Amino acid sequence: MHTAHTTERAGPWAWAGLAAMSLPIFMLATDMTVLFLALPSLSADLAPTGAQQLWILHIGEFLSAASVITFGLLTNRLGRRRLLLAAVLVYGAASLLAAFAATAEMLIVARALLGIAGAAFTPAGLALLRMMFRSTREFSVAFAVFMAAFTGGAAAGPPLGGLLLEHFWWGSVFLVNVPAALALLLAGPILLPRDRPDPSVRVDLVSVVLSIAMVMALVHGLQETADSGFAPLPALSTLTGAVLVVFFLRRQARSAHPLVPLSLFTPKVFRVLVVVLFAASVGMGATDMFVTQLLQVVVGMSALQVGLLMLGPAAGGILGTLLTPVVQRLVSPAPALAGTLVLMGLSALAAVAPLGVHDPIGLVAAITVMTVSGSVFMTTASQLLITSAPEEHTGSATAVQDVFAGLGNAAGMAFIGSLGIAVYRAVLETGAPAGLDPADAESAQGSVGAAAAVAERLGGEAGQALMEAVRPAFTLATQTTFVAAGLTGAALAVVVALRLRGTEYTH
Repeated sequence: MHTAHTTERAGPWAWAGLAAMSLPIFMLATDMTVLFLALPSLSADLAPTGAQQLWILHIGEFLSAASVITFGLLTNRLGRRRLLLAAVLVYGAASLLAAFAATAEMLIVARALLGIAGAAFTPAGLALLRMMFRSTREFSVAFAVFMAAFTGGAAAGPPLGGLLLEHFWWGSVFLVNVPAALALLLAGPILLPRDRPDPSVRVDLVSVVLSIAMVMALVHGLQETADSGFAPLPALSTLTGAVLVVFFLRRQARSAHPLVPLSLFTPKVFRVLVVVLFAASVGMGATDMFVTQLLQVVVGMSALQVGLLMLGPAAGGILGTLLTPVVQRLVSPAPALAGTLVLMGLSALAAVAPLGVHDPIGLVAAITVMTVSGSVFMTTASQLLITSAPEEHTGSATAVQDVFAGLGNAAGMAFIGSLGIAVYRAVLETGAPAGLDPADAESAQGSVGAAAAVAERLGGEAGQALMEAVRPAFTLATQTTFVAAGLTGAALAVVVALRLRGTEYTH
């Protein structure tokens, strides 16, 4: 037995409360993936400018990442249940506002409120779970269910959105959130435990401003780098964010009321897992972006076909999350984390071969193994990181984890993605057909989607010759991202095996 247990068992009210919390977290996750489907129809109705479209897509993500650290502290200042119910109330109201938005500006405001509500919900929800489930084994099950609700929501977003958009207007993708919010608002006061706010907790407003500014600058800089490549302004934004991190940490060390207690980093488990989660997110962050483009442009599958094919990895992610408590009963933390990292790395490397022959089934099989093992790894690592912190700092520990994982994903898109794009451009530059107009060649090197558009416009033998050069170029670029993911998994497995030896599961 590899788990340190307490004997107090949760009653049926606790499990019912978990079910009530899982529905809104499921819907929150669908919002992250459904908006891309709704964008064409809402753009036709609201006629947003290009800049407004970007704000509609990303304002919620930016504000969620920027404010989660503050909400981590407010779980204690306001009370966990009170903060969670307030977040759900804002979430429901913002969903209504988004569903019936008459202008692009109204929709941007609604998306901003949705992002802020999401940032408050997660730390408050996980802090409540530690109160509701005192048995280590039951907490591992509850934690896995909570995480599976998020994973399932992200996977269900595209098919759910497609179904709603097929029969209703674009606002229905937001309106469907309202019943989930109402259910928790009605059931929460009955099912969720009451906790007292701690008025002794002080909020350092300077730290709040620094935390928001540093995360916004980092996320914006990394995301712009991922979208457009290295350029002076995104690099300046990223550098500004890094400088603000230094000022933020110095203030936390000196403040009598830190926003993030630096004592969180005292346990070795916390320090190691923060770094490992960040590095794993960097290594794996760009693979999905390249695979979906390859299947559509290079292999020639429709968006619907790709969506249906990727349901396999999505289901694998949910299955891996729900299997995590079983793995934890059988294997101690260091071997469980190292083993899943090795499996992630091997399956990423195994995906390289079917990529080369454009075998979608073989590719999806390898990616499914990646998502199953990756879900076990992420759920176990997140649980260990959060439970290594004192219970009163659960919200702050959750916020730190969310920020590092989010920044790692953005950095992976920026750096590993840029590496893949550089490979694509270099191979295409040498293999492009002779006589191609320089402007067309430059456009084709910009992205595989632009290359397909150029080839379609050229038509005939010229267009076919361009695509014959594009296919091996983008295939090699995609293979590069998977090799990077595979090597990252192998390296992190060694780190975990050496640094977390002897660690046990705790509550």
